[in-house]
Amino acid sequence: MFKRFLATRLIATIVIAAASSAMAYAQEKGAGDGEAVRALFLKQVDAENAHDLGRLDSILADSLDDQSSPVSFVARAYQFWGKKEVMKHFEEIFKGTWHLEPDMARSRIVTVSTDTVQIYVPTKVTFGAPGKDAVTATFLINQFAVHTSQGWRFTAILPVPAQ
Repeated sequence: MFKRFLATRLIATIVIAAASSAMAYAQEKGAGDGEAVRALFLKQVDAENAHDLGRLDSILADSLDDQSSPVSFVARAYQFWGKKEVMKHFEEIFKGTWHLEPDMARSRIVTVSTDTVQIYVPTKVTFGAPGKDAVTATFLINQFAVHTSQGWRFTAILPVPAQ
């Protein structure tokens, strides 16, 4: 009876230790992934502020064809489905004024799964059509990143007006 008690205690201790170790690894991995997604977001901001379509294209997820593209840009006023359409949208807005100022101190990372992360960043966006006065508004930008064979890439861009 005593031997069975000791064996049960030993097994319970091993299971608890393994679970604690796995949780610690997941938290460490999640923290590293969060920093990688923050860095990717800042790379996106730099590309957009430079109106650099090539660099912007490199941070969006690829697919075999545009029909299966996981990339979308959905805002209150419009929606673009597929990487090709999203890139056309940026090509048009880059003809005018377009500048982002993210508040990274207020950014948040949410690990959705081992290969999906959400980033939230309040961001001042200054925009205007060519030859028109620009306006600045704050958007609560939510984006989803997936881990691909090329590293983290964004799939969904969801800016929500703050007011």
